[in-house]
Amino acid sequence: MAFKDVAGNVRIKRTLKLALERTRVPNSLLFCGPEGVGKKAMALTLAKALNCLNLTTDSCDACRSCEAIDKGVHPDVMVIAAEKQEIKIEQTRFLKQMAYLRPMTGKKRVFIVVDAAEMSDAAANSLLKVLEEPPLHSHLILVTASPFLLFPTILSRCQTLAFSAIGREEIEEILLERNFGTEQARILALLVDGNLERALDLEWEDVQSLKEESWALFEALASGDRSALFLERFGTLAKAVQEEFGRTLEVFSSFVRDILLLRLGGDPQFLLNPDFEPRLREASAAWTVRRVLGVLEELDFVLTELPKNLNKGLLATTFFSNFGELRHV
Repeated sequence: MAFKDVAGNVRIKRTLKLALERTRVPNSLLFCGPEGVGKKAMALTLAKALNCLNLTTDSCDACRSCEAIDKGVHPDVMVIAAEKQEIKIEQTRFLKQMAYLRPMTGKKRVFIVVDAAEMSDAAANSLLKVLEEPPLHSHLILVTASPFLLFPTILSRCQTLAFSAIGREEIEEILLERNFGTEQARILALLVDGNLERALDLEWEDVQSLKEESWALFEALASGDRSALFLERFGTLAKAVQEEFGRTLEVFSSFVRDILLLRLGGDPQFLLNPDFEPRLREASAAWTVRRVLGVLEELDFVLTELPKNLNKGLLATTFFSNFGELRHV
């Protein structure tokens, strides 16, 4: 995968290619931004470009160095990931030892730490010196969707490149190339909120099932008499359903935004859930604009807090309670 094959984030690709052209790629980098926008793919492409035998500002994807990195067998390029939900100090100590050794077969050593926010405190502290004074032949790339969970001392030692969500039109084009129907591609692109990886992982039948289940819970919450169904599902949030909780809230958010659009007399072509238009129109008749805005605010708060190390069951219970209070606004 060359830079041109990584979707979106044109500005970051230009920045990295210019740095490669000038041989001034920072040795300590932080790639941060939403999930599923190609941060790891960009880091691997940069690793290939730094070691490519044919090109100097991109990867050729054909030389033995690029092929070895693609296969995960290049001795000078390492990807460090969490073991049992945590990056341990033993992993970062090994990284640090390897960083000070000269490259074995390539031009540069590259270490990519994915989900860097999952480093233990000890692991993060062990990287401070190598991040501040990295060897000229080594590059460390931290990848995370949650930079706010990293120590300030880590952030201050890295050059940060902030990734943006992938544009809906680009996701839609990619899905059309993958043989999705026009309407399916449009709905999926709207649903995933810029997360290309999620769009590529989703099956249309799974999307329909998620939306139907979410609508049933949404209606139950809105009705009052059946609202306990939501609390039964998410009140004691086991790890197995934490991801489902986030997806359900994202669909809730899309429903409420559509209700707001309809309440304000907006053009239906901008609905996030055009396949639910009749149901959304019926529901919107019972919602005041003030209620819609209040629920949106609650949803935005929970979705912002969800990735952090908070009590997710408490978040679900708080949302349930606040939603109930807004029922009469």
